[in-house]
Amino acid sequence: MMYLGIDYGKKRIGLALGQVIPKAAGVIDGSKEFGRIISDIEKICLQNEVEGIVIGLPKKASGDLGEMAGGVYDLAKGLETKLNLPVYFEEEEFTSVEAERLFKEHGIEHDRKSGKVDELAAILILEQHLNKSSNRKDE
Repeated sequence: MMYLGIDYGKKRIGLALGQVIPKAAGVIDGSKEFGRIISDIEKICLQNEVEGIVIGLPKKASGDLGEMAGGVYDLAKGLETKLNLPVYFEEEEFTSVEAERLFKEHGIEHDRKSGKVDELAAILILEQHLNKSSNRKDE
């Protein structure tokens, strides 16, 4: 089953695709009109025969929902309505911070505005979901 992983942000929306090992799939301008964002994601889903969408649900260290949660829920509802695909929420905490750390750890230069951090955050979100799914099958 092909999944699209999404790291939602107001400036950039990171995307990843994968069945077993996720790969970067680009970045969408998060400041676009909502309908354009949905259309852009729809195109990616159709081109890649996506069967499920995994969106990172931001949590604070306290366990409460993060400030972006409302936007995540709106995006999920819009995608479910438009694409008729299942949408899964993957609790995520600091995936962008983790992505930044990985770039630094490996000595990879990047421009924050390039979207590479957002893509890597989407990969981490999708990877977490795929690992959980794989573990459930092994039980």
